[in-house]
This record gives sequence, structure tokens and C-alpha cells, in this order.
Amino acid sequence: MWLPNSKEMGHWPEERPFTPAMAELRAKWTKATSPIDLTRDDDHTSCLPYTLPYMATTITQYPFEIVSTPRRINFFTEVYGQVRRVDMDSTPVSPETLPSHVGVSRGHWEGSQLVIETTHILPENEGSRFPGSPALRVVERFSLVQGGEYGKQIINEITVTDPLVYQQPITIRMVYKSARDVEVGEYICNEDIWDQHLDGSTSKIPWR
Repeated sequence: MWLPNSKEMGHWPEERPFTPAMAELRAKWTKATSPIDLTRDDDHTSCLPYTLPYMATTITQYPFEIVSTPRRINFFTEVYGQVRRVDMDSTPVSPETLPSHVGVSRGHWEGSQLVIETTHILPENEGSRFPGSPALRVVERFSLVQGGEYGKQIINEITVTDPLVYQQPITIRMVYKSARDVEVGEYICNEDIWDQHLDGSTSKIPWR
């Protein structure tokens, strides 16, 4: 069981190296939809689940569980009840595979470091805070660090490559602390939608 360690987390760059084409698309979208209030005009607030890489780089304080077998490593996350399955047997990706929020992950060991490459990630549009394209590829390098305040931590070096969105790869360092006494709970997001209704939200943006 693991929890994000927000004190040691890395962050996305304040100025992202968007390609000129993506920068133009975002400018048009922002002009067409402004003003934007991210406390309500947010697809995740409206229960649309995270996609990679954002589900790996968010600092939201929810736990996740890692279950490892010789052929597959599973990540069970509390937020939205999402599951990532990482095949470790080098099975080729079928050409019929459709994109999804978590994509298709293949992993291998480089010494004691777990390396996971994920493709076939469902693209988000230019209006998203984290736009993507079909060319998006995420490579994660997991290292286990023993000792310290939490007994052990996982360091995840995440490299995001998407030549249709970014002019260069972006690398973010995430840190997760051991949380033995925590369990992954049930996450019923449509309760948040009902709360929005009761609060009289008039947002028109979350579903884009």
C-alpha cells in the first residue's frame, strides 16, 4: 500500500513546451470558453477518470495498492477505482487494441528498477490541462528506497513524450511513501455530481 508523499513530489513545468500548433489550439479554446473556473469547470470534478500520465502525477492524497505476480503487476487505485495492468511477459500489443484512460502497459526489470512503457492512451483534447495525442508515450522508472521516516518509499521517474503536443519530453519525479495501515477504499464519484446539482452548478465545460 502506498500514498503520495507531497513534500517530495516533483511538478509539471509552469511553462510547458507546447508545439506551436498545440499552443495555437489551446489559445483558441481558451478564448472560446473563458472565463474558466477550475473549481467546477473540471472534467475530473465531474467524474471523468484520469488518463495517464496525470493519474500518475497527481498529488491527490488517495492510496493505491501494488499486487505483483511473475507475469503481471497490477496497480489498484482508490481514485475512480481505476486499475492498471502491466504485463511482464513481453506480449506484443494487438493491432486491434483500442486506446483507454490507462493505456496498454508493458514492463521489464533493469536490475532492481522496474521500467514500464505505456502506449494506446486515450487522447485528451486541446482544452484539457493535460492535452494528448495518439502519439503519447509514457515511460516510468520505479525504484524502491529503504529506510527513512516511512520505512521505505518508491521513486517514480516519469517521462512523457508526445511530439504532437510537446516540443521535448517532460520528466517528473514522483515519490510514494509506504502506508501499511491504509486500505484502498470504495470511491463513488457520482455523489460529487449530485453535490454539484444541489449547489446549483451551471458549468458547461466538464464534459469537453
